[in-house]
Amino acid sequence: MISIFDINITKILKNFKNKNNKFILGLSGGIDSMVLLHLLKNFINKNKNLEINLIPVIIDHNLRKESEKEAMEVKKIAQSLGFNPQIKKIEVEKPNGNIQNWARRHRRNFLFEICTDLSANLILAHHFDDQIETLFMRMMKETGLDGLSGMKNVSTWNGIFILRPLLFFKKQDIENFAKKNQIRYFEDTSNFNFEYERVKTRFYLKSLKKNIWPNISNDLNYLSKLSNNLLKKTNFIFNNWAKKNILINEGGAVRISYQSLENIFNKSCLYSVRIIGKIIQTVGGNEYPPKRKKTSELLSSIFLKQFKSKSLGNVTISLHKGYFFFIRENRNLNLKVNFKKNKYFIFDGRFLAISSISGKLINNHSSNLMIIDPKNPFHEHNNLINRTIPCLQTLEGETIRPHLSLVDQNSLINHKEDNRFSLYLLNRILI
Repeated sequence: MISIFDINITKILKNFKNKNNKFILGLSGGIDSMVLLHLLKNFINKNKNLEINLIPVIIDHNLRKESEKEAMEVKKIAQSLGFNPQIKKIEVEKPNGNIQNWARRHRRNFLFEICTDLSANLILAHHFDDQIETLFMRMMKETGLDGLSGMKNVSTWNGIFILRPLLFFKKQDIENFAKKNQIRYFEDTSNFNFEYERVKTRFYLKSLKKNIWPNISNDLNYLSKLSNNLLKKTNFIFNNWAKKNILINEGGAVRISYQSLENIFNKSCLYSVRIIGKIIQTVGGNEYPPKRKKTSELLSSIFLKQFKSKSLGNVTISLHKGYFFFIRENRNLNLKVNFKKNKYFIFDGRFLAISSISGKLINNHSSNLMIIDPKNPFHEHNNLINRTIPCLQTLEGETIRPHLSLVDQNSLINHKEDNRFSLYLLNRILI
């Protein structure tokens, strides 16, 4: 496994456009991430000329009594290998439901903030079986081509490169390596809890493979490759069309003409579903576009003569003077955020926020936070847009309005220090 891993990680790094050799490793303490830690340690020792700076980061979700003790044990193991690991504890209020999704979202945001602060990129321990489970769950939810393309060996998220060097390996390979090399790891009891979707999917896939569909893993993997190839051929066309026909306001609203959307809809329902899904994902701050079925139903309804407005994914869609406007609803806005100066934070899934002053987010009760010129297409929606954008209240009680800007989610942030409080809208429409 070591030789194959070394070849694959070398290929990944060789094609790695960003020359920054500082990486954050998401270290859960489970078998996958602990094996990856040892493989990376071995690779770094043999390739000192690459000067790779690897920082393991252990996220303590604070969901189990033993989690803190386990995090400390994992830290000691990483230290014994010569690393300087960090422990980050999630201390925000837990939701009543969907704990795994909550934990995954906070873990991702923590890792992203650390990567941004340290100008580092991210390494995760997803493997082949994780990929198959993800593809199966997405297929069952009738996801589009983006979802069926699956995880990539190298991808970007908000300007951070994400490497997944274990995607080449199956779970059995990882387990065999851990046993052979006596690698210590910690088993999370939630991996056996059938209340969680991924756990149910894992055992259901085993049953399918044994009794009905023995080649399901290879078939799903092949489907992923086909989806990727198709996306590569269509993304260029998609981006060109989006740049010409979709107007984005830095406050988080989007406009598209009735006629241009109808033309696309009449030619391809699948294509128009993808467009609307990306818009709602950007405006609503959602991790993923809405389900294809709901988006298709929305598209069918908005071309009816009596259409006025609809809501989907925390976004209101309205028709005004021949244009559809997508605006974030003024609800479900999490303002319970304390800011530390010069630290990045993702607000509402829509904005990358940074402030040169410590403070907390507060509701904006003014319609004049962002004054839109009367000639601007978004002028008549000025009040609705403003009410979903927070202000920053400093420790001294001063209220600071944000500097608003638009950024491609795959681009690095070029923050200007003279902006005391900035919100960068993450454009997830362009691929």
